Amino acid sequence: MLAILVAVLIAQRLIFQLIRRFFDMAKIEPYKKQTLRSLFLSAARYSLYALAALVILPVLGVNVTAIVAGVSLVGLAVGFGAQSLVRDIITGLFIVFEDQLRVGDLVQINEKVTGTVEEVGLRTTTLREWSGTKFYIANSEIKTVRNYNREELRASVNVIFPFDEDPYRVREMLEEVCKEVEKEYYDDFLPGPGGLAEPPQVYGVTDMDKSGRGVQFTVTAKTRPASVWKIERVLRERIWQVCKERGIRIC
Repeated sequence: MLAILVAVLIAQRLIFQLIRRFFDMAKIEPYKKQTLRSLFLSAARYSLYALAALVILPVLGVNVTAIVAGVSLVGLAVGFGAQSLVRDIITGLFIVFEDQLRVGDLVQINEKVTGTVEEVGLRTTTLREWSGTKFYIANSEIKTVRNYNREELRASVNVIFPFDEDPYRVREMLEEVCKEVEKEYYDDFLPGPGGLAEPPQVYGVTDMDKSGRGVQFTVTAKTRPASVWKIERVLRERIWQVCKERGIRIC
């Protein structure tokens, strides 16, 4: 039995090297290449383990043929959770071929877990949260995917000012902040023909708080995927700083 285990480990190492070498040579988009490589490695791992089990069980005196013949296929599938496994595999294949997420993408799954995709396997998808926590999510449990790595994102910052503040003064201040942030963080914004696709700008009054707090102004900008939160933080901090310097109140 020890010889079988050693042979499986050697075979796994060789197959993994072949898969990695194949994808290193393949002309595929880098992110898609990593995702497919992860999926193939997972499939090879499960296949080898299944084959090893079929070889080892007879050595241990277990009659595999009798088990298969004596138990109905439906009962065997239910007993070993094969139905759930099949759902995980099918969902995983759809996730990959529909390009819902890739290794390296920053995603939010089921409106609950947000992190970077580390592996897309046959049965599970692995996410690493910002805090460092690692999540293993069964593919069949993935219902919604919010992907933050798809070409462009729009930063949006809402600021509420009291009703008695001068709206022209507020707009002038916000426009100055937008120009400063655009100049200082130019490379974080989404490029477009002849400049930026959508530079930081005052979108306008987006709400009038009925509770009496004040008027809401919104500032927006199109950013590169990895920069959206950075730009939102910078805009909030800069607006707060300038308001404090000029005596403009924020609710």
